[in-house]
Amino acid sequence: MKLFDEIMRRLGADEELVFNGVKYVVFDGRCGYFENVKGIGDFSGEAVEILLKKGKLLVSGKNLYIRRFVEGDLAVYGQIESVARAE
Repeated sequence: MKLFDEIMRRLGADEELVFNGVKYVVFDGRCGYFENVKGIGDFSGEAVEILLKKGKLLVSGKNLYIRRFVEGDLAVYGQIESVARAE
């Protein structure tokens, strides 16, 4: 499912809103949905390193786990406290 394609279409927004191809949303700090993921680096219950075409994201929180990773779509569940670019 390409959630963001539908959101962008409904908003009439253009691709300039997308930073380096990564698209993500965090729902009430309880789960996050990420698109255009190339892989998963290190992960634990406190952090998930998401590999992108250019760079990485670091998801931090508590009791984190990967619920889905299919065709570039990733769902992370748990108490998400932050999402930040990592070098």
